[in-house]
Amino acid sequence: MKPVVLFIFLIVLCSCGSTYVIHDYDEKQDFSIYKTFNFYPEMNSGLSELDQKRLLLVTESFMQTEGFARSETPGIYINFTSQITKEASGNTIGVGLGGGGGGGVNVGIGGNIPIGSNTYLELTMDFVDVTKDELVWQAIVKSKFHQNASPNTKTELFHRMIKKSLDKYPPEKKN
Repeated sequence: MKPVVLFIFLIVLCSCGSTYVIHDYDEKQDFSIYKTFNFYPEMNSGLSELDQKRLLLVTESFMQTEGFARSETPGIYINFTSQITKEASGNTIGVGLGGGGGGGVNVGIGGNIPIGSNTYLELTMDFVDVTKDELVWQAIVKSKFHQNASPNTKTELFHRMIKKSLDKYPPEKKN
């Protein structure tokens, strides 16, 4: 009985709060030249004003931890866009109907009915070279999102999302 309970607990634990991230970048770019940043002046993140403020504060903290300084004449602009989507959950109820008859003839019908949906926030983080006005690095991160969550919970979510986004910055140099 114990192994079954542990197995179910691990499945539930792994399925909750997963954050997925995709990174892309200009492989010819020398990322060591960037020491300063600021946020894109005409940012339209798609988030509420309060959520955008939380996101920018978390991002600024991470950037400073990585050795960047916020500047009015930055090397890179950071821009955010977001999309909130609802997706059917992986939970379903199985429904089946079967019948049997003489002479080896059997009929069966089955299907699954989805139960509920999850809301996801997909956040795109762009690093734009200010002098060239070119996108040089991008992370797209997706996580479950609860719009009615407390401010602290949202800040923690943004913290996880930005941490995952910046895990691969700067990109490793290919020889």
